[in-house]
Amino acid sequence: MNNTSKNHTISKIVAKAILRIVMIILILGIAYSFSKDANLLKNISLYFPHKWAIFAPVSLFIIFIVLMVIMLREKYKRSDINWLFSLAGGFLFVYLMMLFARIYPLL
Repeated sequence: MNNTSKNHTISKIVAKAILRIVMIILILGIAYSFSKDANLLKNISLYFPHKWAIFAPVSLFIIFIVLMVIMLREKYKRSDINWLFSLAGGFLFVYLMMLFARIYPLL
């Protein structure tokens, strides 16, 4: 007999997918920064209007990492942590896509 609910199964699948998608995007960005075209990135300066403009993405990344550690320590057993991680990962994915879309035309 299956003791887990359908919501828990869906939250595990979504959390695993978000984890893999965000990690692939981060690894691709890091790999590109170490590639032979990395000297192009040195000529580009990202402009933040003030110091607080960097606070939101940094805090989102920290929240993502904290939820990832909690989720992996619990081994996807808590569906509420899975959904919170999926939400934070979705926002981080969208933010990274917007950031890369902003940087790419400058190359």
